[in-house]
Amino acid sequence: MTTPVRTITFIDSAYPKSHKITEFVWSGRLDKHGQLWFDLHLRSADYYLSEGEDYLDDIDEDESDDEEEYTSLAHWQAPIVWDNYHCCTLSSTYWSDDQGILLSTGNTPFDFDNFITHQFNVDIVPQIDSDEDEERAEVPAFSIYLLGHDACKNHQIHFQRQQDNTYHINWSGKIALFYAGFDEFIHQFSTQLENIPFDGFYFPKSWDLDKAALEFKKVLSHFEHYEFVLINPNSQIKQWKLKYIA
Repeated sequence: MTTPVRTITFIDSAYPKSHKITEFVWSGRLDKHGQLWFDLHLRSADYYLSEGEDYLDDIDEDESDDEEEYTSLAHWQAPIVWDNYHCCTLSSTYWSDDQGILLSTGNTPFDFDNFITHQFNVDIVPQIDSDEDEERAEVPAFSIYLLGHDACKNHQIHFQRQQDNTYHINWSGKIALFYAGFDEFIHQFSTQLENIPFDGFYFPKSWDLDKAALEFKKVLSHFEHYEFVLINPNSQIKQWKLKYIA
């Protein structure tokens, strides 16, 4: 059986070869405001492993210590900088509950039956702010830890359903090295993710199943093609998610 390809590439970086992805979760979420989202969470292997197990032993320390011009490109192409941060986390869930890809606010229910091939073009998404007046604020769809806590936008995320109802996902975007003080989105990443299953839609823990069903019916077409699945069967406090089963 062929192992699915699951890699992320940082174009023209110090480590330009593809990096293995050690964690990837594609899930969904219905928030307390009745908005339906997709979430993506990704973590890469250590950067140097893309070059082979012995790569660090082969680095010329004198070469690594050469002074470089302090530019975003110099940071992007300096192995010693990448080695300080080890691996990448790119996620809408790891640091926040207010990010992701907005699917529906209830005006147009999301139809998973017809979600066969689709590309999301995502920069920023509208959110309900935490202030009492609940003004809308613009929040990035994803956060990234790359060379420190950096920033990403201009996401193009393409989904293609496979015969076994998993999906191939191709995801690309732009990066700015915010942590080093640069705000230009001039660097690029791309991912190749094969045979990714959908983990299900989560919802507020305070809702019972009747409340959850009522709210999901507002934002999902063909609710009969879903079922609630127990997340923690061994716990006294039950938690559920909604799985697509068609």
